[in-house]
Amino acid sequence: MIPPHKEDRITPKLPALHFYQLSLPVPKPPSGAFDVAATGRGEALFNGKARCATCHVPPLFTEPGWNLHKAEEIGIDDFQAKRAPDDRYVTAKLRALWDTKKIHKGGFYHDGRFATFADVVNHYDNHFQTALSSRRKRI
Repeated sequence: MIPPHKEDRITPKLPALHFYQLSLPVPKPPSGAFDVAATGRGEALFNGKARCATCHVPPLFTEPGWNLHKAEEIGIDDFQAKRAPDDRYVTAKLRALWDTKKIHKGGFYHDGRFATFADVVNHYDNHFQTALSSRRKRI
């Protein structure tokens, strides 16, 4: 909350910052960085049964507009969300997931709480009850 006598110099700049963030190019994967054959199967699962594209909307792989969720919507505690003015989490962008060593040094998710990408998949499979098979989770 901004004291009444102070000017809010941040909020008016946020739309431009958001536009800039969305405009950053996605790093190109080096040859052999991921299984190309699995990509098509993963895309079908992402857009279909796993329902990932509900929040991680292509082509930016985040939600357009107001991309915020309460902790209970995504099945986690609100510890980090309480640090935001509206107690919500921003839908993370899924960029360069092939580069797990450089991009995700501290773990996955908003606060690094999941050690592996598989842990994230298992969390959402349980929370949203998508009933993905073990084989499907490995795609």
